[in-house]
Amino acid sequence: MLSYLTKRIYQGFFVLLIVVTLTFILEHFVPGGPAVVALGNRANPRTIRQFNIDNGLDKSLIYQWWNYLLQIARLHLGNSITQSAPVWYLIKSALGHTLVLVNVSLIIQFFLAIPLGIFQAQRRNTKIDYFATLITFILYATPVFLIGETLISVFAIKLHIFPVTVATDTGVFSLFTSPRQYILPVLTLSLLGVGGLSRFQRSSMLDTLTQDYIKTARAKGLPEKLVIRRHALRNSMLPIVTIIGLSLPAVVGGALITETLFDIPGMGLLTLRAATSQDMPTVVGTTIIATVVTVLGSIVADLLYAVADPRIRIGSKGH
Repeated sequence: MLSYLTKRIYQGFFVLLIVVTLTFILEHFVPGGPAVVALGNRANPRTIRQFNIDNGLDKSLIYQWWNYLLQIARLHLGNSITQSAPVWYLIKSALGHTLVLVNVSLIIQFFLAIPLGIFQAQRRNTKIDYFATLITFILYATPVFLIGETLISVFAIKLHIFPVTVATDTGVFSLFTSPRQYILPVLTLSLLGVGGLSRFQRSSMLDTLTQDYIKTARAKGLPEKLVIRRHALRNSMLPIVTIIGLSLPAVVGGALITETLFDIPGMGLLTLRAATSQDMPTVVGTTIIATVVTVLGSIVADLLYAVADPRIRIGSKGH
């Protein structure tokens, strides 16, 4: 297990290194280089030259790259051009909102999609299976912003059941203290993954139900509910853990869009405002932190898969 964990951490570190290096390269492609990215409209030839000297940008690219990595490792992401505050301070204030939204939505996705997939597999090729398939395909193909706009139009504007946006002074855990204003954002992000996840669960369950040990359990006279719960469920869910890990980038991206739709003060709204105001240090900082969160989530998903399936751990020892 330790060797498997070490391998996944190395892989995650390599991904982060690539992303950070790409941001370093992109900053140097901007006319004027990193100085213009950091200074914005304040940049002029004299300030650019002084900024380059102060930050070692007049030295070799290897030195600049190494210094850039050290700054990122220390969470020195520069200062926001528009808000005159450290980028890490802005991200730290916004990151909690995004993490709460993503995690709650993933839990709801799990508890909606898994029973739905199992239900469909048990009723394969029936009318109710076809109807559920139609709904899940529609959800799978619908962009997250369209789901959000539809929920807003129906439940906020027409029916006036829920508010259109989240209060601007909301705290990180206001989802639990004032849940009403978060129902539409959480539902939007949850529906984003229910369609695909339930289809995978259905396929995995159908494959599991054809295995010999399931036929043996049925031949022994075990009730169907017991066969599903004790023998089929765990094995059918093994691929789902991996799918959840692979879907994390889409969920994080969906959270960014959801936050802009409902004015949630998270990473999405921070990134959008920084991009529209050409606040490049903040855009770069949010990109790096979003990558870190996605990589860490993928590692956690892989570890859960290794815990659920001992063959993964045995295979890693063999290598």
